[in-house]
Amino acid sequence: MTMPAVWPGPPIHVVGMGMEIGALGPAARVALDQAELVIGASAHLAAFPELTAEKCPYPSPMSGLWDLLRTHAGRRIALLASGDPLFFGISQTLLRHLPPEHLVFHPNVSSVQAAFARLGRPWQSAQFVSLHGRPLASLRAVLHGHRLYALLTDRDSAPPAIARILVETGFGASDLWVAEELGAANERFRHFRAVELADADTEFSPLNVVILETRGPGGVLPEFPGIPDAWFSTGAEPGKGLLSKREARLTILSLLAPRAGEIGWDVGAGCGGVAVEWARWNPYGEVHAVEVHPERLEHLGVNRERFGVVANLHIVPGHAPEVLAGLPGPHAAFIGGSSGSLREMLDTVWARLRPGGRLVASAVTEDSRVELHAFVGDRAAEWTELSIARGERLAGQRVMRPYLPVLLMKLEKPE
Repeated sequence: MTMPAVWPGPPIHVVGMGMEIGALGPAARVALDQAELVIGASAHLAAFPELTAEKCPYPSPMSGLWDLLRTHAGRRIALLASGDPLFFGISQTLLRHLPPEHLVFHPNVSSVQAAFARLGRPWQSAQFVSLHGRPLASLRAVLHGHRLYALLTDRDSAPPAIARILVETGFGASDLWVAEELGAANERFRHFRAVELADADTEFSPLNVVILETRGPGGVLPEFPGIPDAWFSTGAEPGKGLLSKREARLTILSLLAPRAGEIGWDVGAGCGGVAVEWARWNPYGEVHAVEVHPERLEHLGVNRERFGVVANLHIVPGHAPEVLAGLPGPHAAFIGGSSGSLREMLDTVWARLRPGGRLVASAVTEDSRVELHAFVGDRAAEWTELSIARGERLAGQRVMRPYLPVLLMKLEKPE
């Protein structure tokens, strides 16, 4: 939606309730007392029977909030929110429609802050992960050894399900602390070991926060660029199949030089070697992986889930270049497979590439090398040829088995 230039009324006050309902600062209390309309969850509204303002519950779905606010534009409005509204809260919805100068936030103690207080440990080094409304598999994208995490959960990311992912990824020795119903009379704070919780028949309130400290050998998920080829699903012998080899993959990614906030294309993604690493090591960018073959698409989906890049890796089934018309223009693009139409792919991708963007393409066959050179012409491109050989055993002896050389070209589009 288009952000309005001017909000036709006084600023909207967003009041964080904290863990103890009613424990508000003076400014927040004044905002509620002066409000003509108070919007909030039913439990929060019930905590203020003394208020004379009109009370209105949040719409369901929450996408209707902006329409509700516009209906009452011009009145003094206060919104009730949980904890700190600027921490994974309602602020994200509001700031899509209103600039900050039309909003006044009154933060309170967040559930994460309260959970760490119950644990009695500093929380500035913790990594915060919201699983609320997000696929549980996205946790795989951030798991590393010997780290402290704070997880915001929902019904689909209950503590036992989190524990099962930890066991699957080699972190079964991890510690989990589950804080339930924080601030309520029935509050609970319990400690578990992941390997024990994974198979336990333990009930939890859906209102919970999980603190996690990873322990165990790990070794199932990558913690540094260069995922072993054998870890990918390809339908072939481990390490084989339609997959860019690790050495080539790392060079390709260094040439693409992904940046936060950018859109990337992997055209002819195969089983997803480049696309998966691209999305995993640049979590604040988006990658569109284009592939036409059904079997490769199946393995691409498996790898997307396996490495947790479900939030920022988008699988695009279809034949390129036709299917590219529906994608947002890329800041960086890689052409790894062309099915014999490399020149057409290059022309289409180059036309859609944003000014200042990077195009990287690979060629293995002599025909594709000729097309690549013809496309570049006399433009200043960066050329790299990789000749890779890996050690194998032959008749009890070690030999270096060579792979076909890969020619890589990088071309930057003028600003």
